[in-house]
Amino acid sequence: MQIFATAEFWVLVAFILFFALIFYYRLPQMALKALDDRAEAIRNELEEARRQHEEARKLLAEFEAKKEQAEREAEEILQVAREEAEAIVREVRQQFDELMERKKASAEERIRLAQENAVRDIRAHVADRALRAAEEKLRAEVKGRTATSLLNDAIDEVAKKLH
Repeated sequence: MQIFATAEFWVLVAFILFFALIFYYRLPQMALKALDDRAEAIRNELEEARRQHEEARKLLAEFEAKKEQAEREAEEILQVAREEAEAIVREVRQQFDELMERKKASAEERIRLAQENAVRDIRAHVADRALRAAEEKLRAEVKGRTATSLLNDAIDEVAKKLH
């Protein structure tokens, strides 16, 4: 049996044994199962990545919406603050104008009263001078007790009317 002596025969036997062992230990199924498991794991990872990507997009959209809303609210707050500041400025100006009007009116009233007092004082001074002059003239012209009595009565009456 020369067939057992050739190298090709033993290569064939080794080859058949190799495949027999592979099928006996179910290596193709194990390899396929490992590949299937790996493919499933990759599919799961891709699905998880897609899900996380969608969540990230949703979160980004939510944050952008919140950012826009916050910017709108900030703008509204600034607008309200500007309007309030303008209102305060208008009110302060109005109060200032009213205060100046009151002070002006008060100053004008004080000036008017001072003028009236000055005119009254001048009239009183002129009346006193006129009374003294009249008194001196009457004393010089009218003599005696009756003249003094008449003169005093007239001076008192004129003083009452002038003051």
